Amino acid sequence: MATFPTQQLTVLFADIAGSTRLYDTFGGSKARELIAECLSHLKRLILANDGTFIKTLGDAVMGTFPTPDAAAETARQMHEEIAFDSKMIQANIHLRIGFHHGDAICESQDVFGDAANVGSRMVELAKSDQIITNKETLEQMKSDLRRMARIVDRTRVRGMDDIMEIHELVWGQPEQMTMSSSFTEEMIASLTSKKDFLQIRYLQHRILVDHERPIFTMGRGAANHLIIDDPLVSRMHARIELQRNRFLLIDQSTNGTFLKMNADEPIFLRRDAIQLEGEGLIRLGKKISEDEQLAVRYKIL
Repeated sequence: MATFPTQQLTVLFADIAGSTRLYDTFGGSKARELIAECLSHLKRLILANDGTFIKTLGDAVMGTFPTPDAAAETARQMHEEIAFDSKMIQANIHLRIGFHHGDAICESQDVFGDAANVGSRMVELAKSDQIITNKETLEQMKSDLRRMARIVDRTRVRGMDDIMEIHELVWGQPEQMTMSSSFTEEMIASLTSKKDFLQIRYLQHRILVDHERPIFTMGRGAANHLIIDDPLVSRMHARIELQRNRFLLIDQSTNGTFLKMNADEPIFLRRDAIQLEGEGLIRLGKKISEDEQLAVRYKIL
C-alpha cells in the first residue's frame, strides 16, 4: 500500500452562508447559477494567491496554502470581492470562512489530516461574514494579521483532546475605497494630528479605539464589536479604523451611514470613507434626528 508523507499546510474552507435561502428566493436554476458564479470567484482567488484548489463541496470550496498568512489574505479578498460585486449584493450572498494550519496528507488530489479536519470545524463555527481560525494557527501568522484578530470562543473541536481558542480575523480593505469628496487626498497628506484615542458611546456601551484596538466594527451581524439589531442595518455595516494617527469611518453597507461632526451639517456616506474629527454622531441606515438617542456617539480624546 502506498504511503503519503505528512506536510505542513493551511487548509481553507469558504462556504456560502444560508445558501438554501437562494433556492427559496430565486428558484433552482437561478440559485445554482448564482452559487456557481460565486464559487468560481472563490476558486480564482485561491489560485491567484498561489494556493491549490482542492475541490468543491456543495456550496463551499476547499483550498490549501503553504502559510496561514496566504490563507488569511485570500479569505479577506474573498469577502471583499463578494461584498462589492453587484450581482452578489443583489442576491444578498455572504460567505463564512475558516482555516487551520497543521499536518496534512495529500492523496489522490485530496487532503486529509488535522489541517483538513480542524479547518472544516473552523468554517462550521464561522457565522456569516466571518473569518475564523484558532490560536495555534494565529501564532504562526505575521504580527499585523495577529493584531486584526479577536477571541470569540473557547471550545472542544471534534477529534482534538484540548479546548481550542477560537479567533475571528476582522477583514476589510479601506485603501480600495474612494475618499469622500469633502475630504481629498491632498487634505489627508497635510494632516499632522497625533490624537490616538477615540471613545465610542452607544446606550450602555463604552468602547475605546486606539493602537491596541485599531479596528471597531458596527452592524447587525453577531461578529461585530457593536451589534445594532435594526432591519436597515447591514450585517457588516461600517467600521472605524485608526490609520497613521487618523480615525477613518468606512461605510460598507446597503443603506449607508449618516455622520454629524461637531456642529457641521450631516454627511451621508455610502461605500465610502471619511476622516473623523472632534466629536459627533453616527447613525447606521437612518438620518440623524434632532433629539438623537440611538446614534453612536464618538469623541476623539
